[in-house]
Amino acid sequence: MGFADIKTFENLQDDVITVNRCCACGACIAYCENQAFNVIEMDEYTPRFKTNKSVENCKECGYCYYICPQTEPLVDRLKEEHLIKDELGNIIDIFAARTTNAKIQEVGQDGGIVSTILTYLFETNNIDAAVVSEYDENFKPIPKIIYSKDDLAKSAGTRYSISSNILPLKDLTHIAEEIISHKKRIYDPDQLRIAFVGTPCQCRAIGKMKLLHIKPAHVISVVIGLFCFENFDYNKLIEILKSKTQINPSDIKKTNIKKNFFVTSKEETVKEVNIKDLDEAVRNHCHECDEFVGRYSDLSIGASGAPNGYSMILTRTEKGHSLIDSLLATGYIERYIIPADQISEWQPKKINWLKKMTSLKVKK
Repeated sequence: MGFADIKTFENLQDDVITVNRCCACGACIAYCENQAFNVIEMDEYTPRFKTNKSVENCKECGYCYYICPQTEPLVDRLKEEHLIKDELGNIIDIFAARTTNAKIQEVGQDGGIVSTILTYLFETNNIDAAVVSEYDENFKPIPKIIYSKDDLAKSAGTRYSISSNILPLKDLTHIAEEIISHKKRIYDPDQLRIAFVGTPCQCRAIGKMKLLHIKPAHVISVVIGLFCFENFDYNKLIEILKSKTQINPSDIKKTNIKKNFFVTSKEETVKEVNIKDLDEAVRNHCHECDEFVGRYSDLSIGASGAPNGYSMILTRTEKGHSLIDSLLATGYIERYIIPADQISEWQPKKINWLKKMTSLKVKK
């Protein structure tokens, strides 16, 4: 990165934030805070200077601009690193599977694969923590660092509005202290092993950070990408859902999309909302996104194209492929058995389906 190429946070504001292209991943802030620069913060879903004085304190290092998933720098190098040649990215294997854990089946959505992967990683002492998303009392997604499989239940299910999942990584020292309080032997924050679960744009930001070997991405040991067609502005989404279903956000138990948008209340009442009624709530950055399956990850998980009660799994790296092999071998998950008369055509059909979904997203 030559000095002539350096762009600062002010450039990021001009090119991404003020023109509503920001995906609120939190990467810029996580990096800046880990350097103790004390310059930028997240205001709701918008990165900004903390104070007018912060503008002068900016080190103008340029990293915030380069690691942003919405900027062009490093994208070509990132594609080379991840062996990406088309819209689906590198795929070692593609199949459907579901959890064998009865408790996860009760609270999980579709195949319960992500919760089961994290359970396995915690139980086998392969991670110290995981970045996930939970709901607050008003059904607003919030990013969360968890330190035990016992904390997974609150993160089960799908989120349809933004959770700034990279943001909690802004203070690795605090994370290390939390782990020590759980009586685990962690003394150096740089030795943390954290699993990251995020949307395609968030995984792209993590990938850029890893490419530059900068904090806090160095502690991410595995990246799990989630299928994502579009994301909704929380306030707009809740306003529409409340108008259409008469269910208050505090009374929502879960939501899911199966052609249309379904809201299940805590009283088990299910309301259906036409998916087109939510168009005005779609976040602006989603309109230019060309990713559906999370190409910049070790493995990607999603319900689209999967048989009922299962999730699709795309393994992308040897690390991701080995991890899934271990879950299958130890019985944590079970593979969908393809009917004998569909074996030869099953994978090609699923690949074509995911390409179609990606194409629809790009056109949308």
